[in-house]
Amino acid sequence: MIAPATASEPFGAQREGVLGTSFQMQVAGDRKRAERAVDAALAEIARLEAQLSTWRADSALTAYNDGRLSAQRLPAAVAEVLSLCERWRSETQQAFSCRLGGLIARWRQADETERMPERADLRRQARSLADLSPPKQGPLDPAAGLRFDVDGIAKGYILDRALARARRAAPKAVGIRIDIGGDAVYWGQRAQGEDWLVDVADPKQPVDNRPGIARLRLRSQAIASSGHHSRGYSVGRRTLSHILDPADGWPVSYAPGATVVAADAASADALATALTVMPIRDGIALADRLDGVAALVVSDAGIPFASARWPALLAAADAGAATTAQGRIRIDYQIPELATDRYRQPYLAVWIEHEDGRALRQLHVLGDRSRWLSELPRWWRHYGRNDPAGALGIARPTRAPGLYTLEWDGRDDRGAPVAPGRYLLRVEAAREHGGHEDATLPFALGQGAVRVQHQGHSEIGRIALSHGAP
Repeated sequence: MIAPATASEPFGAQREGVLGTSFQMQVAGDRKRAERAVDAALAEIARLEAQLSTWRADSALTAYNDGRLSAQRLPAAVAEVLSLCERWRSETQQAFSCRLGGLIARWRQADETERMPERADLRRQARSLADLSPPKQGPLDPAAGLRFDVDGIAKGYILDRALARARRAAPKAVGIRIDIGGDAVYWGQRAQGEDWLVDVADPKQPVDNRPGIARLRLRSQAIASSGHHSRGYSVGRRTLSHILDPADGWPVSYAPGATVVAADAASADALATALTVMPIRDGIALADRLDGVAALVVSDAGIPFASARWPALLAAADAGAATTAQGRIRIDYQIPELATDRYRQPYLAVWIEHEDGRALRQLHVLGDRSRWLSELPRWWRHYGRNDPAGALGIARPTRAPGLYTLEWDGRDDRGAPVAPGRYLLRVEAAREHGGHEDATLPFALGQGAVRVQHQGHSEIGRIALSHGAP
């Protein structure tokens, strides 16, 4: 049904059952051709679904997987998607893979029969798939076990192509939005001088009427989310994620959810899937390394981690300008050199709290074993107790004695700027065969230059925080 549009509102349409979910589209600035643009987008989606679907027996991808269609006769769209699959497989160091069709089929069978597959057998199959090379000519050999499933990137690819068709159908449009099941691509502006406002749902609480965890301003960008709570396999009494780890063919456990913004929807789609498989630290580093990519990763316990470009997208990005007007906040900390037998490098955590003790921003964690991370009780209570896997995902190796420097950009774990006020810098350290120490440095933001110091006594050395100070 086409929704009526006022002079200031984009022309809108909504459909159900598009790629198995809901479809929404808005066209701004070309009302005369808006309906034509909607029809063009839907026609392109239907055309590409018929080629890329793994659920349809008559699709080109199914024919290729079954050995009934040779590589050189693949439709251009299928060939391009498979090429993108291999590109992102390489870029993510195999955290994203379209080679899992055979493994996915085994899990669907397990869901139906309620019989758990043998983990060692799945691992062997996953490793063999990683070493296979798809033929440049001729059909796939079904006996080799390689079967492509492109669900992790196909929706994004289809969104990009639907947008291109819509733009050709409505050449005078100033902005177009196409949303399929929550993943979306945006072009131009919602209205002259107005960016598209996008609410980001909590991937750990996928409830339609629940407030979003962030609101973004997007312009000619795409957004995709991936998580483990909305779908999955049920085998006996166990419910497992629908996302498989390409390394062993097993559903990921205690994994984060991810929302990714990129220049195109195919990239956002693939990266959102990859970041739910990768350790959180590695996923954020990948997002920071790629041009035009921003990400918010939410751990299994609901703790958010924002990439470097994420805060710039927030709709309220200027709300806390006072806290960072004088530059980033510098934090220097020291791991002291101790003359003791059986010395082990300490596990250490640095974070920011509200004045009342509520955790605000996790800055730094050293230590790669949950057994010893739990020896940091104050930090563990906030960040690790309910999410050991997430804690390990952001932890770095321990460090030798020395002086080190961190920076805080004045934002919370979600990337939102904090308001002027009073806060606490917390540092906690523990060492095997040693002791435990924690330090608290109160400080204020928004009241001019700040410089506070603390001298530790055993496991922590000198700590200094400075903001706007000479």
